[in-house]
Amino acid sequence: MMQRLSGKNFSIFIQGCRTNQYEGEAIAAALEAEGAVCGEESPDIVVIVTCTITAVADRKCHKLIRRARRENPRAVIAACGCYAQKMTEAERKLLDIDIVLGNRLKHRLPGLVAERLAGTAPRVEVDGGIEKENIWDGLTLDRPRLHTRAFLKVQEGCNHYCSYCIVPSVRGKPVSRPLTEAVDEARRIAESGCPEIVLTGVHLGLYDELPRLVRRIGALPKIKRLRFGSIEPFAVNDELLAALADCPAFCEHLHMPLQSGDDGVLSSMKRGYRAADFAKIAARARGVLGDSLHISTDLMVGFPTEDDAAFRRSLDFVRGLGFGKVHVFPYSPREGTPAAAMEQQRSEAVHRRAAEALELAAELHEDFCSRWIGRECAILTEESDGTAAKGLTRNYIRVTAEAAAKINEEIIVIPAKYREDGLITGGISENIQFNGDVSVI
Repeated sequence: MMQRLSGKNFSIFIQGCRTNQYEGEAIAAALEAEGAVCGEESPDIVVIVTCTITAVADRKCHKLIRRARRENPRAVIAACGCYAQKMTEAERKLLDIDIVLGNRLKHRLPGLVAERLAGTAPRVEVDGGIEKENIWDGLTLDRPRLHTRAFLKVQEGCNHYCSYCIVPSVRGKPVSRPLTEAVDEARRIAESGCPEIVLTGVHLGLYDELPRLVRRIGALPKIKRLRFGSIEPFAVNDELLAALADCPAFCEHLHMPLQSGDDGVLSSMKRGYRAADFAKIAARARGVLGDSLHISTDLMVGFPTEDDAAFRRSLDFVRGLGFGKVHVFPYSPREGTPAAAMEQQRSEAVHRRAAEALELAAELHEDFCSRWIGRECAILTEESDGTAAKGLTRNYIRVTAEAAAKINEEIIVIPAKYREDGLITGGISENIQFNGDVSVI
């Protein structure tokens, strides 16, 4: 087969969620299949996988695109994803982008780039994919390129319409990847030497046959670990918990976004549950999957209807539930959402609450991680310098250990001390440096 991009170099910059991470890696695989080679210096092609979840994300994408054009004036610059989906013609011209490609159509990118490089196509804007609710973006992944674990996208779109969220407008309605196709891709990834897969989607809980998918992928002989990226609490039902409990590869970690622990704010957010409902789901999950289960969450502060009393109730709920990792996000108004039309909080109140919430998050993370000090833990090595290794426990605690381990080797360690990003074993320097996860190919 003719490779249309033979001899061309490319770089990819990926912003945002785990779904974007999968899509960026799959785009890299598609470009390589057309003969292109990943190269950071003087690329012929620069792809930016964009995010628009917050105003900060928009600014980051804007800055990244501008820098890509400034540093690569003759390259084909392609922007795809959520920020690209809502980009105006004026923005495209201002940023001097060659190809703007919306969601569900990223599989077309190599062909569009080849046409642009050959001079047979004008600048391109394609954004019609999400209007066809049953369309699935035909991206595939053979092996991870950015991480030792592989993200596997199995679901697209959302119809929940939380009042603050722009995602349904830029990702479209829900669609599930065919189960057999998802299992086949998981098998190929595992056979490439990757022992850990993270199932991801825009709203993973809306996947049509999630319990069955867990059982099928978990049964693959070369899969050592299976995780979820994130799952909404109302999707964690008895059938799913039973499948997780029956899957030896499933790791004891669930990231369930809470957003607020106050019922009034949850109602204004249109989250579809009360704080007590969330607590019952968490208790049921711990009852089925065990006390070592790590439940992490997202907490939004400064939502328009959140007063100081509601914020206090929210923090009290978070403290009482015993979360491990809490990601704190200041509310960011998104044009076109109901919340954006509400009277906004003063910025000083949002900053004050965010700072207090982050203090609690740090306290909870230390409390949870410290439960494993002095206890044997298995970590799957993600980074190693020959004398020290860094990896994750099954329940998603990052551990740095004094060990001459290979990448993707599972080793047993005994943590001795907590530090900000997780645990360390005896003999490890506080200042040891590793590359960590990156978002550039």
